[in-house]
Amino acid sequence: MPLGSVFITSCLALRHARFKVLHSYNPCGSLVFGGLQISWRALCIVSFMLVAIQAGAEEPKRFEKRPVWRRAFGGEINTFPAQGPGSDVYIIAEDRALHSLNGETGEVNWIYRPGGKLRSFLMIGADGTIYIQNDRQELFAVTPGGSGRWKLFLGSELAVLPAGGLDGRIFLPLIRGGVLCVSRFGEILWNIDTESEASAAPVVNAEGLVWIPLTSGQIICVDPWGEKLASADFTESVSTLALDSGGRIWAGGYDGAISVFPHCSNPHLDESLIQLDPVFRLKTESSRVSTILTTDSREGVVFYAAGEVVSYSEDGKEIGRFRIALSGGAPSISAYGTIFAPVFDGSIRIVHPNSGNMHTELQVESVLSEPLLTNQGMLIAGSKDWLLYAWKAEPTGSGWLQFRGGPLRSGTLSILSTLIDRKTARKDPRFFVREQMAVSDSLEQRMKLVEEIESYSSELAMRKALPWVDLLLEDLVSIGTIRSVNRYGEGVSSHPLVRAAGYRLISEGIDFRSRDLILRCLQNEEDLIALAAGFRALGYIGSDWDGKSIRTIYSRYRSLAPKSEEFVLETAQALVDLVRYNGDLSDSSGTKLLSMLLSSNISSSGKEKLFSILANLKG
Repeated sequence: MPLGSVFITSCLALRHARFKVLHSYNPCGSLVFGGLQISWRALCIVSFMLVAIQAGAEEPKRFEKRPVWRRAFGGEINTFPAQGPGSDVYIIAEDRALHSLNGETGEVNWIYRPGGKLRSFLMIGADGTIYIQNDRQELFAVTPGGSGRWKLFLGSELAVLPAGGLDGRIFLPLIRGGVLCVSRFGEILWNIDTESEASAAPVVNAEGLVWIPLTSGQIICVDPWGEKLASADFTESVSTLALDSGGRIWAGGYDGAISVFPHCSNPHLDESLIQLDPVFRLKTESSRVSTILTTDSREGVVFYAAGEVVSYSEDGKEIGRFRIALSGGAPSISAYGTIFAPVFDGSIRIVHPNSGNMHTELQVESVLSEPLLTNQGMLIAGSKDWLLYAWKAEPTGSGWLQFRGGPLRSGTLSILSTLIDRKTARKDPRFFVREQMAVSDSLEQRMKLVEEIESYSSELAMRKALPWVDLLLEDLVSIGTIRSVNRYGEGVSSHPLVRAAGYRLISEGIDFRSRDLILRCLQNEEDLIALAAGFRALGYIGSDWDGKSIRTIYSRYRSLAPKSEEFVLETAQALVDLVRYNGDLSDSSGTKLLSMLLSSNISSSGKEKLFSILANLKG
């Protein structure tokens, strides 16, 4: 019987029960064998270590200490690797370059040198964009294909590591106080002053609320538009923050204190600042809290600088304790509950949840840095001997189980969330009126709505005034493609000019996740004008790490005939934009689309324009 099948029930359900088990592991160090009765508390300890095991999952195999691959670099590696939404892994070395590698083979994809010495700062946005900073106070956004997307002069160093929202925005805490919010296009959306600078990296919840710990001991919560929403007081400066699956904030202090604050929703109805009280507050240790990891069942494991590791239930009860003397880097926990921890002697210690006191040490000829556990189950870590090592490990678990939450190192959890649903939005009479315009049979009414959305001076101003604008844009593009009736079940008509405008407005918006809506609509889009606008929107958004955009463009282009000259040229530009993002034409759909474009039956002047566009293809 697989060990995982014994422990899939939650700790709360086990609290008042006693079970006979074949065997289990107690993180304090003992292995309990068949016939012995163990309490709910011991089972809770094991269930934390087995955070994401599914019923029937196989037990993890003994770990192979020999690396699967290793790659030499032109300098020391003393920073953490990160992984994008695909399988590629990124690392910064002392050779002043950002390196992209295939995480499973170690093959180098590309090397990007922006100029200047790169800081020990690496984060992947939710849309796949890679962010790095040099010693000239410049922030660089790099596509997964290895080309520069934009550069922003910050005029200051970062106080701590940044955070990224699920919509693609990033949040940058600056030295001497202040936080910048930057869009995926490199536009500064807002800048707030703080009483003191950040003491630890911020976290961002599913609703886009940003939690920023300050050196004053206060934690402030800022809404998506830069307005301070709530605050919480801590005993001393916060050393680390973490999220759990319930949206709660786990805060650890330099004095060893732990506080967990409740989920804070947005928006609030009055102008007063919400003061949050902790769900619970603990101080069982006196050394600095170095790392907090949480499971999808809202339990937490706290690593202290002195070596103690304490597991807590979601209501703050201690459920386990053991020791790992970390080197300063954060550990990771796999789907099987295995801990991969960088320890004081320069090795990575692997603590197996079902092997008693046994553990494995990964050692090389130099000190290993903070490891990455990839989505494909590879353990990757750099060293001071200029080498990056990879071992076959186990899949990453569900929850905040790695440094900065997960492989992206972005300080957030990927939890589905809707800021404002349609039922809530309809309580606002302003939305109700505009919704009627969006679904009106009148082209004039729909275009008036488009003009209003375009009239705002900035995206931030528009979204503050129209917080439910995404629902209106959804109406503009979905009617005539994936919808044919209104809320009352009555048939409604559409117009390609309206859908074309809607595709463009969506692509220019803050949230890259709107790509999914465009992809669904284009599957049923039959008008060439609207279809071309949809193609260009996909190219403008980029974020095609999964190849869905380029495959959709190819399939729709192939299915339609005859094709106007303008449609051919717009499709070519969309292809160029996506290749710039992806880095090459590795997907067969892109190669086939390029071939079809080159064989297009268009005028001589059209051919010249086509060749001029395609000359910008990279890769």
